[in-house]
Amino acid sequence: MQDYSAQPLKTFQLDKLSIKQKSDIGYGKQLAQYIDSTVRGGISSYFWVRNARWRTNRGYANGRIPMSKFQDLLEFNGKVNYLNINWQSINIVNRVVSGLVGRWMGRSEKIKVSATDSISSKQKQEEFENVEFIIENRKMIEQLQSESGVQLIPNQADLPEDKEELKLWQSQFQRLPEEILYELACNDVLQANGWFDVLKEKMLHDSAETGFVATYTYMDEQGVIHVEWLKPENCFYSYSQYQDFRDTTWRGVIRTYKISELRRKYGTEFGGKISEEEIWKMAQFSKEFALYDNITWLTEWNVTFLRPYDEWNIDVLEFELKTVDSDPYTVVTTKKNKSTLLKKGRPEKVAENEEILSDTKWNIYRGVFCRPTGTMLEWGIKKNMIRPQDPKEVGNAEFSYTFYMVQNYDMTSLAIPEKIQEPVDQMIVARLKMQQLVAKMRPTGSLINWDALQNIDYGLGDGNKAIDVKKLYDQTGDLYYRGRDAEGNQVPVPVTELANAGFLAQLQGLILLYDKHYSILKDELGEDPNLIANALQPRVAVSNIDTAQQQAQFATDYFYWAYTNCMAETAKKVACLLKHSVAYGAEVYRNIVGVDDVEGRIFNAKVQMLPDQMELARFDALLQQAMAASPDLVLFVDPFQLTRVAKEDVKLAEAIFRKAQKKMIIYNQTTAAENQQATIQGQMQAAQVAEQEKRATKEQESLMDIKKAQMTAEAQNRTAVLQMAASLYLKQQETGQPIPAELVPLMQSVMENVALAAVVSTDEQKQELAAKMQAAQMQQMAMAQEAQAAAQESGLPPQEEEEEQMPAEIPEEGLQEGVTSAGEEEADQQIIQ
Repeated sequence: MQDYSAQPLKTFQLDKLSIKQKSDIGYGKQLAQYIDSTVRGGISSYFWVRNARWRTNRGYANGRIPMSKFQDLLEFNGKVNYLNINWQSINIVNRVVSGLVGRWMGRSEKIKVSATDSISSKQKQEEFENVEFIIENRKMIEQLQSESGVQLIPNQADLPEDKEELKLWQSQFQRLPEEILYELACNDVLQANGWFDVLKEKMLHDSAETGFVATYTYMDEQGVIHVEWLKPENCFYSYSQYQDFRDTTWRGVIRTYKISELRRKYGTEFGGKISEEEIWKMAQFSKEFALYDNITWLTEWNVTFLRPYDEWNIDVLEFELKTVDSDPYTVVTTKKNKSTLLKKGRPEKVAENEEILSDTKWNIYRGVFCRPTGTMLEWGIKKNMIRPQDPKEVGNAEFSYTFYMVQNYDMTSLAIPEKIQEPVDQMIVARLKMQQLVAKMRPTGSLINWDALQNIDYGLGDGNKAIDVKKLYDQTGDLYYRGRDAEGNQVPVPVTELANAGFLAQLQGLILLYDKHYSILKDELGEDPNLIANALQPRVAVSNIDTAQQQAQFATDYFYWAYTNCMAETAKKVACLLKHSVAYGAEVYRNIVGVDDVEGRIFNAKVQMLPDQMELARFDALLQQAMAASPDLVLFVDPFQLTRVAKEDVKLAEAIFRKAQKKMIIYNQTTAAENQQATIQGQMQAAQVAEQEKRATKEQESLMDIKKAQMTAEAQNRTAVLQMAASLYLKQQETGQPIPAELVPLMQSVMENVALAAVVSTDEQKQELAAKMQAAQMQQMAMAQEAQAAAQESGLPPQEEEEEQMPAEIPEEGLQEGVTSAGEEEADQQIIQ
């Protein structure tokens, strides 16, 4: 008899069993049977009720609402119905879920890796201190760099300018090459498994429709990391009070294996322990097996290549169980030299020099159980177990299964279809009642009094006899008749119109009822599905739209956070397995990250949310507006670089943008101050130059005055000498007395240097005049000699020497005018020079 009680699990967890004892396949089968009995449980079990609720949610979300309950409600469940109604339901739940998933798909995420080990922290600190030193001593280092010609400041464009930018750089930009490579590898793993498109959409639908998401992360024999999506309805787990199931004891999933796949994993021909005959017995319980006697076992199938049942499917229970294992070892102290020896295991009898210790750690046991036949396909410690990278936590272990339930309350969650099911049902009823009312609606008619109609008389004319009174009334709305008969009695109205508009009030009431339940749906959901349509109205303010969208995100985005939290835990497991894959020799990811990049490192992975289209559009509008207002801003920041950064992190792009604005403001202030200083210096230099020129002008004027005074004095001296010479000459002419011999050289010099210079202006004229004067003097001397000779002949006394010594005659007036004008002209020319 099979034991379906929890005793095997209790013994497995609490008894001091060795790993060998726990790895016994019989023990694993007992645990598998207990877990399977818990999952099967019956119609009142947790997993049955859970899947029934999720099945209803899936139907509502995909437009597959069962309409039988509405037929019972409207009493249309009889064999004969007298009214035809379209029983197709409205798909408003599908519209809500699809809209939310579409909005969430518009967001992007990536895995961000940071190194937390002591080596990486030390490298970051050293790099930070080096950059800080460069900032504090930038001018001195730049001077040394220019003098030596050796580059001392690497990548100057990427270095911070001050301490504030240094803090921003440390928090946002400082990254080690190992971190970048490891991050690329983690994102490559998830991208290769389709987690940024198809599988993401499936998980978002799971979150919205069931409130539960799940993944399975493992590494195969080649070191390749796989991250699989799990259908929520197939997952099972032990009790947990947390949304991320951190305190569960066992987790698993029910998979459907093809017989060929099962043989490849566990068949004897591929190194397994399951014979082909046992596989055949399992195939008899497969989903495609109709009757037991349709196919009988043939011994030839042991050696055939293709069996007729290879493509049949069979359900298999895969599960993992977490437990604490203790590995005992014996510490032996030798009696001779007191040295210590370690022996694995526990001796049957402990000696005096022996001490029993144990190494306690968490282990994950993996089991695969065929439910129909009760066959244990696999059991033992899981291969490639996920353990933390930190050596301090190496004794811990993580499940390969990652589960997350939205708002976990007593192992249940409230999904979107369940939240809005009641108003949606009432809206469906209102729609069906509208159909029923329209189908039973009576057209407008007439109440016809046949007696009064027969009393209508239009005369005896032939044309009047063919008048159809009812058609005349229908086509024209007019009717002529006599109000009294021949005896004077009152004749009633032949035709009276019947409005038949009683259904309008009922239809209006149903419309109000539909709108009321739609309003309840919006209240239950927390947002308006028609928000975008309302946003197109011209009177709706942008701020109101943003506020409404923000409130809507608060009301429904916790379903999206279920996906991100599940992927964050999955990314941590991927990071652990990636390090093991690279460190233990797998070649799959060596082209991205090497052994040296992971040795001694501890990498922590998390999900980083990338900006959505609305945030990017808002930032782009801000950037364009700032560029239009300040065109010089392009000198301090690259707009294309900002756009690329904003696609990864809007807050970081805004920080870079504010940094560039700060640089521009400081530059403008510095430029204005330099311009002002240059203006002041220019004004001072202009004033100094003007003062110097003024002083030079005054000095020139003083020198000119002195020179003019000297020239005037010289001219006066010359004039005095000329006047003296002229007076001597006049006196000699008046008295006839000769000029004294001692004054004759002076007279000659005055005539040559002063009088001659005053009369002529060029050297040629001076030479010509000097030649004339010499010729005249010689002629005079010759005449004097002739006169003397004639006097000697005639016995007269000789003439005075005065006649011999007199120069050529110069008119007195011309001499004085020449001297005066020559002196003034010479003084004026020297002043001009």
